[in-house]
Amino acid sequence: MTEEDKNKIRAYSKKTPKYLSRRKFNEEGALVEVQCSHCKKFKSISEFSKNKTQIDGLETKCKVCKQAK
Repeated sequence: MTEEDKNKIRAYSKKTPKYLSRRKFNEEGALVEVQCSHCKKFKSISEFSKNKTQIDGLETKCKVCKQAK
């Protein structure tokens, strides 16, 4: 799979209802809050660790939930 193909998949994935329902954007379209997959609360992006394998570059669980394993 080429980088171009990967970028097309990422672009499509960012438009899906599931992706959009778990994220909040500001007026400029910048990501400001994400829903934690564990506690289900919306939190600031600063409360999530980075993960290059995810579409938005953030972990799915917030730092607090990830440490509470």
